[in-house]
Amino acid sequence: MANLIIALIVATMIGASVRETVVLFIGIYSIGVLMYVTAKNSGGRLAFDGLAVEAWIPLVMEDFYPSNSFMTAAYDMSGMVDNDKINFAEAGADPSVLKNNTSFPIAANVAEDQPLAVELDTYDTDSTVVRNAIAIELAYDQRALYAAKHKKALMKKIGLDAAYAYAAASHAGTNTVLDLGNNDSMIDAVIDMQKAYNEFDDDGTNRVLVLSPKHLADIAKEDKVLYKAIMAEPGSVFYGFKVFTYSQTPLYIYATKTKAAQGVAYDSDIHKPSSITFLGDEVMKAQGTVKLFSQLNDPDIKGDKFNFQMRFLAKTLRNKYAGAILK
Repeated sequence: MANLIIALIVATMIGASVRETVVLFIGIYSIGVLMYVTAKNSGGRLAFDGLAVEAWIPLVMEDFYPSNSFMTAAYDMSGMVDNDKINFAEAGADPSVLKNNTSFPIAANVAEDQPLAVELDTYDTDSTVVRNAIAIELAYDQRALYAAKHKKALMKKIGLDAAYAYAAASHAGTNTVLDLGNNDSMIDAVIDMQKAYNEFDDDGTNRVLVLSPKHLADIAKEDKVLYKAIMAEPGSVFYGFKVFTYSQTPLYIYATKTKAAQGVAYDSDIHKPSSITFLGDEVMKAQGTVKLFSQLNDPDIKGDKFNFQMRFLAKTLRNKYAGAILK
């Protein structure tokens, strides 16, 4: 009956004859039967449908940053993202403060903000191929397992880019790079880095230290009690720094105290591993759109495939107050 009504409505709209109306009804009825049979054989979906986005996307987005990740300390600007673009400005110089002023008018300084509009980077995971994606989607445990694999892959790549972006480019200005000898103390180096930050006169509330595995091991050899405290509670404070560990901190060219190109192969004659420092409110992270792409019944792979795309940006805001310890 519904097909007949639809056919009559369409026929009336286009001014079709009785013969054309009958042909239109048969066509709509046949399409309806085909859709019903296809959906019944595919667990309620049409063959050209993909996976249900609402069932998969939350599994990737929720708790994206592990609690022990250094990225939890970065300023989250996700709320400022608009159409996968973020608009912000680098503010001008801080205003001066007058005490017991008696001279008027008070001097005025024009705020020379530098407008910045930056598009979020695009991160795509490789496709996962399965033989029955619909069955996996309907089973929460299996769906969560596959989503977690893609979530982990995204976080791994984004974490790598963030560590590189947050690290000081070189020893210059308000950025400090300390080059240690093989027998120098890592704990002493952290104290020296604390001193450098103290001289910048920041408020000291959001300093972050990201230790490489090698440097964490050096600390363990110097002070096992301190090492256990760091491992027991990521983000705990050590000489004024919230301490995290990460295995993919950048390499530095120790002769010039400059950050090596991202992804360059380690050469002991040129490079040293680093532990990095930064101020949490001087670096940012922003998450944008997350999409699921899927194709069911792919004839070439004889199965179903899906992958995820995430828009994300991690960068330093002013290229200031970053540091690195090389050893």
